[in-house]
Amino acid sequence: MKEYFFLLSSITSAMKGEDLLRKNGFRASVFRDTSINPYGCGYVIKVFGEREAVSQVLKKAGIRVNEIRESR
Repeated sequence: MKEYFFLLSSITSAMKGEDLLRKNGFRASVFRDTSINPYGCGYVIKVFGEREAVSQVLKKAGIRVNEIRESR
């Protein structure tokens, strides 16, 4: 299972996304790192799982993702 960073523009979106992903069985956590995320407040959701499945959960909920990065 791969780890991804979903870059969001607000803490509100990040917190909603984290909660939603956890309810859907994903391991997710929110943190702030402006070196990873230059958008808005710099919040990131770190998620273990399939990129497309995570993206679909967030998209269905109307959570806008600025960028997705795979961890190294």
